[in-house]
Amino acid sequence: MNCFLADVAEGILAGGPGADRDTAAKLVEASSSDDIYDLFYWANRIRLTRVGRQVRLCAIAAGKVGLCSEDCAFCGQSVHHTASGSWESAGLSHAQIIRAAAHANKIGASAFGIVNSGRGPSDAELDQLAPTLIELARMGKPCLCASMGILSDAQAQRLRELGVERYNHNLETSRRFFPSIVTTHTYDDRLATVAAVKRAGMSLCCGGIFGLGETVADRLELAATLAQIGPEEVPLNFLHHLEGTPLAGAAPLKPLEILQIISVFRFVLPDAQIKVAGGREVNLRDLQSWMFFAGASGCLVGDYLLTEGRSVADDRQMLSDLELPVLSEHTGLAHEVKA
Repeated sequence: MNCFLADVAEGILAGGPGADRDTAAKLVEASSSDDIYDLFYWANRIRLTRVGRQVRLCAIAAGKVGLCSEDCAFCGQSVHHTASGSWESAGLSHAQIIRAAAHANKIGASAFGIVNSGRGPSDAELDQLAPTLIELARMGKPCLCASMGILSDAQAQRLRELGVERYNHNLETSRRFFPSIVTTHTYDDRLATVAAVKRAGMSLCCGGIFGLGETVADRLELAATLAQIGPEEVPLNFLHHLEGTPLAGAAPLKPLEILQIISVFRFVLPDAQIKVAGGREVNLRDLQSWMFFAGASGCLVGDYLLTEGRSVADDRQMLSDLELPVLSEHTGLAHEVKA
């Protein structure tokens, strides 16, 4: 067994802080070749000790899709790209979203998120969505989440008053690499929204996407930034190559490299709910079940926004075979909905 990996892990298991950036870099270096399986072992031990055995499932629904003004190089919804679906704006109706939330609860998801394309919501869009959010919040479960882009303080506070408990706003990558994949807004714009979410009293879901051409150093910088911010939920996405986007021809990540990323993030963020989200099916393939052994504590289930996910039955069978219990009861923030 690799002694360095064991020493770092034992310190975290004893209640110490997560690995800092320099230590994380050494974890990557130390887990080359067959020692990568030691990294997985210790990441799993950290997950079990600091987070627990229960797996959290999340589901999403599209409140608004397409015609996005932003130019994120990995996204098929941007008007700057020619990917399928980028020229039409659509979304689910109020009734469809309510049914989707009820289905999410039925399949055991502890969180349900409404995702809107665009730079950020207009006040008129929030007015239109308000009755849906109020009804979802009064359902009580799953935990009501939203992902709508850049928010002002007033918008964040309004979402909280409408019953949104958790807000997703990913940093995507490191500050250094960010301008290589997005030019229509800045890293500081993202950080400002993260701060607004926290000031409003919502739980923060904040992570990134990998396989964009970033370096290992970029991944470690993102992990260190997230450790400073302290999100409760950290979604890790892996590029699903979409024709018509600038990254359609990017080299795919290997499954073991993806698992290494998950493990290192577990070492850096020992108490976070690390959720494997977009791209897991096409990138991990037969190693999907290993994401939990590598330190993940949750995953997104069902379909994504522009791509299909794996069947919920297959995911539930995978968890049953692993004998991992699913956290289906919502025990999130108590809230009073203001109409």
